[in-house]
Parts: sequence; structure tokens; C-alpha cells
Amino acid sequence: MANVTFDEVNVGDEIPKLEVTLDQMMLWMYAGASGDFNPIHVDKEFAEKVGLGGTIAHGLSSMARLGRCLTDWVGDPGALKRFKVRFASPARPGDTITFWGKVIDKSIEDGKNLVTLEVGANIGDGTVVLSKGEAVVEL
Repeated sequence: MANVTFDEVNVGDEIPKLEVTLDQMMLWMYAGASGDFNPIHVDKEFAEKVGLGGTIAHGLSSMARLGRCLTDWVGDPGALKRFKVRFASPARPGDTITFWGKVIDKSIEDGKNLVTLEVGANIGDGTVVLSKGEAVVEL
């Protein structure tokens, strides 16, 4: 069941933001879930040695959290029809990331109520983690 309806949504509306503060355990857990144990994500000393200044989060984990922001708003994971982002900058343990979306279009195509959103993620210092994002949900 949708949390919002097509008629309630207007171009320019912002969806509720999701804020997540990363810690190293989240990176280890995502590595286990995804099978991606690249040492830049799980081994602080290795990540420092290769010039990253410590571990960095998996880009897809940030994209997944942005997906959660969208599906929390719509109320139905199946409503998310298209979703793309650019991985702009890495996030690190200790960073608080804000995931956001803004309605940029509403349309009816083949009898389906579609809402297009600009989406992204930023760290509190202004660093853009996910950019050039777009999502389409069916309401």
C-alpha cells in the first residue's frame, strides 16, 4: 500500500530525507551481504596505505540507502520502476549522509501514474556522495 497517492504529489515536492551515520560495522555487514570484501572497504590499514585515508563505504550501499529513502516514502518497494545515480565521492565511517529526493515530473503513461524524482545524497560538509540521480516510481 502506498504511503502517498499520485494526486497528493506535486512537482517541486521534497520527500522525507533519510539520514544515516556510517560506522565501520555497517561496511563489514555490507561486505558480508554483497560478497564484496575489497580491502578498501574492510581493512583500515590497507585503505590508509593506498592513500584513501581509511576505509570507504561501498558505493552500492549508498545507492541502496537512497533506494530505502524512496521506498519508505512510497510504501512499496515494487513501486520503484527506474533508478540511476552517479557515484560522485566516497563516504566514510563517521560521515552522516543525507539521502533526498525532489519531484520533478508527473505523467500518465500506458495507464500508469508515474512520478519522476531528482535524487541524491550529501554529507553534512556539502560533499556530494550520489549525484545526477533520477528515480521513477509508480503511484
